[in-house]
Amino acid sequence: MSVGGSVFFNEKLRAPEIAKFCEILNEFIREGYQFVVVVGGGRVARVYIAGAKALGANNFELDEVGIAVTRANALFFTYGIENAWKGVLTDPKEAERVLLLNKTPVFGGTTPGQTTDAVGASIAELLGADFINLSNVDGIYSADPAKESNAKMYKELSHVKMVSLLKAQASKPGGHSFVDAHAAAILDRSKIRSFFINGSDSENFKNLIRGMEFKGTIVQTISADSNVVDEEKE
Repeated sequence: MSVGGSVFFNEKLRAPEIAKFCEILNEFIREGYQFVVVVGGGRVARVYIAGAKALGANNFELDEVGIAVTRANALFFTYGIENAWKGVLTDPKEAERVLLLNKTPVFGGTTPGQTTDAVGASIAELLGADFINLSNVDGIYSADPAKESNAKMYKELSHVKMVSLLKAQASKPGGHSFVDAHAAAILDRSKIRSFFINGSDSENFKNLIRGMEFKGTIVQTISADSNVVDEEKE
């Protein structure tokens, strides 16, 4: 699960919302569900990166600053999740070992040049698990919904369509990306079933985990006899 920094760490630290979300995870964990949580940086990371750039930091060093912020953000989840591994993990391969100990692994960024979405996708690939992306938008849209009022949200997409849509949107000036290209490539190559939802809607998140109808976008393999099609939600 990739928790975008925009959900809980944008204009300000939303500690009450983090606590509420962690309690939801705790409820599922008590029922036997397992999660790997990867936390992004949000606006705080962008502010720190801009400051470091003004001081002359190079791109590698800017990535290090961003990673440090994501790990600080991730610490909050280690406090709120009852069975969390104490401390933010830095090696994706540790996720499986921690899960076998019935603990919840929590990550921030891991390596310069790689986003937290890519970290989450890599771990999903390693574990053969689903990928959940929590952001401040409801799903994957045909265009940036913040800029284009007629943008349509896709209910279901194939991996091929997801990648082509990402390329088309990223190529536009000031382009909007619902996930970074590296993460999308990982999801595509291993055909990882992926869900994109708004992380601020806790009831919707519960519906997703319980296999009920939810608002968002699902990306999955489409076989010749499948009922799943690339469609826009009206």
